[in-house]
Amino acid sequence: MLAKFKITFFFILCISGYSSYAADNLLVKLPDITYAKVIKVVDGDTVHLMHKKFGLLKVRLAEIDTPERNQPYGAEAKKVLNKIISNKIIKLKKITIDRYKRIVGIIYYENTEINYFLVINGHAWCYEKYNQRESIKKAEDYARKNSLGLWANEYGEPVPPWEWRKKSKNE
Repeated sequence: MLAKFKITFFFILCISGYSSYAADNLLVKLPDITYAKVIKVVDGDTVHLMHKKFGLLKVRLAEIDTPERNQPYGAEAKKVLNKIISNKIIKLKKITIDRYKRIVGIIYYENTEINYFLVINGHAWCYEKYNQRESIKKAEDYARKNSLGLWANEYGEPVPPWEWRKKSKNE
């Protein structure tokens, strides 16, 4: 009986390892530019897409960071993103794959770059740790200067999400 259990357990372990390997391999094969449908807005900077060939794609918007769901302005940031791209076919420019096996990328809807749109309208920070473009930093400066979105200080001085996560982790 124990031998049969060991064989079954080993088989399940192998299958789950293979499916993880297969999923990783598909992400690597995903073209740098692809089109997919937004099926879920998780939060202000994370979405799930459905692609005909590659299936479910989890995408983290590159170079930006929005307030966490439990953070002031988090619900508003999600609502804005949801309103713009929910159930829409978007263009995805893949930048990399992160440690959580999400695609990190830039999303476009119609002729609008969504990452930039969120920052310039005050719904996101420039994530300086990962930012590669001056335009994203300038967009944040513009939103701050014009008190847009989270910079309107409706909830007091905004706390960057990376500091919020660090504080929450330490509590």
